[in-house]
Amino acid sequence: MKPAHLDQAKIAEMIESMPAFPKSVQQVLELADDINCNPRELVRVVEHDPVLTGRMLRVVNSAYFGLSRRISSVKEALAFIGLNTLKNVALTLAAVGALPRHNEAGLSVDDFLSRALAVGATSRWLASRSGLGIRDSDRAFLAGLLHDFGLVVLALQRPQLYRELMEAHGNSGRPLYEIELEALGTHHYELGAQVAEKWKLEVRVGETIRHHQISPEGLERSALMDCLWGASALVDDISGKSVSGPTPESFKDNLGEGFLALLNCRLEIEQAIERTQIFKQV
Repeated sequence: MKPAHLDQAKIAEMIESMPAFPKSVQQVLELADDINCNPRELVRVVEHDPVLTGRMLRVVNSAYFGLSRRISSVKEALAFIGLNTLKNVALTLAAVGALPRHNEAGLSVDDFLSRALAVGATSRWLASRSGLGIRDSDRAFLAGLLHDFGLVVLALQRPQLYRELMEAHGNSGRPLYEIELEALGTHHYELGAQVAEKWKLEVRVGETIRHHQISPEGLERSALMDCLWGASALVDDISGKSVSGPTPESFKDNLGEGFLALLNCRLEIEQAIERTQIFKQV
């Protein structure tokens, strides 16, 4: 493949092409990140967008949350699942909505979304199993959901290049990021991290995406990075694909158990994945 290295100016131009979140979602993010947020104002913003309201309530009333009663309003949803979780539902809905249904690159959006949700669900499951807490579990889900969004950028902006990269990956069996580094001088995880930054997500989410597969020498890997690495590898194993690359040395220390032991939890993982598929239906 002929090298087509991307300099920072080209990358910035490509990232800028990704759609912004809807105004209502941007307002939800700003309000939720304000420690002095008035919950009534958040409810007002969501209810002012009937499409967002309907989608949120479908998710809140699904098996994803498994609540014991039906929720009929945004106010009730906020009371039952909390401010931060409501924010992350809005983020997930917006990210799913940003995916292009049609593209010249041959990217299957349904397949892409299924895997993104599966990795997000598994990353959250790993974070929770490792005792990282609700906030980090939410971050793990978002990082998993968005970790391959750099491929969407390539598919939209460089469709022919995207097809060549995927063909080279399929023919060689080498990790895609290695082929990307040789051909582009960067990889889709870097592009995905910059998408997260464009959408003003937490720095930790972007850094988890950027470094979960490739960690610079001297970088201390976080538990979130190992959650995302493990989630991607577990989903590949469940899908019958080979796991690329060795398990990070930090994995067991960060998550409390080795990767091979987690392979015995397939049923739990599949159940966690199944619950997230509601996001494909709203």
